[in-house]
Amino acid sequence: MVAFLALLLILPVVIRIWSRRNKPRASWTLTGIVFGFVVSPASLGLYATYFLGPAFIVTGFIGLLSTLFHGSPGYYVCLWIGCINPGTVVVGLRSAMVELANALIWGLAYGGVGALLDWRLQRRRP
Repeated sequence: MVAFLALLLILPVVIRIWSRRNKPRASWTLTGIVFGFVVSPASLGLYATYFLGPAFIVTGFIGLLSTLFHGSPGYYVCLWIGCINPGTVVVGLRSAMVELANALIWGLAYGGVGALLDWRLQRRRP
């Protein structure tokens, strides 16, 4: 499971390669959306590599920092809309709901950054 979560980071790379060939005007937008969808669970996977041994200490710390940054917004959105109760441990289906909220939030955020980058690059091309 740890390897699957860490391998999720390959998906944005594949989308970037595909979109550069097939959708060059929206390449960064698509890459940003896909990266936003997978960044929270991939961060958990990278954090879990810390427990595999000393060789993975760097990826573990990168995952920890990324999880601290990318994990909170979905949790607070789920609290705000009433999907989860405050003061309880988030497990099972509730955890999936938090990750879905994170995917939507970060997909919009990174997709928006990608759209701005695509727009900027289109203005520079003759």
